[in-house]
Amino acid sequence: MGDCVYVNGEVVPREDARVSPFDRGFLYGDGLFETIRAYAGVPFMLDAHLHRMGASAAALGIPMPERAELGEAVTRLIELNQIGDAYVRITVTRGPHTGALAPAEPAEPTVLVEARKLHPYAPELYENGATVVVSSLRHDSDSPLRRHKTTNYLLSILAKREARERGADEALLLDAAGHVAEGATSNIFCVRRHGGRDSTLLTPPLDMNILPGITRATVLDLAREAGIETGETRLTLDDFCSADEIFLTNSLMEIMPVRCIDQRATYAIGGKVTSVAAEAYSRLVREAET
Repeated sequence: MGDCVYVNGEVVPREDARVSPFDRGFLYGDGLFETIRAYAGVPFMLDAHLHRMGASAAALGIPMPERAELGEAVTRLIELNQIGDAYVRITVTRGPHTGALAPAEPAEPTVLVEARKLHPYAPELYENGATVVVSSLRHDSDSPLRRHKTTNYLLSILAKREARERGADEALLLDAAGHVAEGATSNIFCVRRHGGRDSTLLTPPLDMNILPGITRATVLDLAREAGIETGETRLTLDDFCSADEIFLTNSLMEIMPVRCIDQRATYAIGGKVTSVAAEAYSRLVREAET
């Protein structure tokens, strides 16, 4: 069948896919999405992604198909498109605009699933580390939206554009009080050593209304299993700049070490905790493939 996508219950060739120009996702960003990485044809952490999407849909009042239906659509597309390592995106919007800004009840959601060949991050980013700049934009810790992966993604897009214009790989968002929240498209971790060989892995807490990243949660679990002390706490930019290691996470990049922040601080790549986390994550991926 060639390159195809799933739209509202049907699998169609990509060039034939159609969504209404009056869809609320297009008009208002009134929708949700998930990006998932597949390894050797197996979508990684699919259940966790669908659970997060379902929780966000319930919180925002967006109707959502059964998880089994979406899961079947994902696996079917990967098979039909004959992809091993794949980029998968699921998009669910509140559906067509009915004339009033307040959503009509009940709504008919628009559902789009695509699976295409993955174009991974450049290997040198893992070898040499990513560069990060502090964005001029601010994370709104009072907004209920940042904790959900909505199609209203403009803040992240603008922050990412700013990073590119400044020659960096990722932008770091601070809240109004100056605490580090998250990257434009990533969660962020730092490692602080405290005497001898012991280290603590730290990351901003979810109560800052940051995205509850699937990879973020996985890394915290893997670190605890490896005997690494972990903490979720508010951290300033100075805390990060004085850290021993820093890395970024998301489902597509996995675990990416950071080389520098704003040219204020530089970090040695290949730190112990980052390496342990990356190796444990790779093992988990290999186990999921079998």
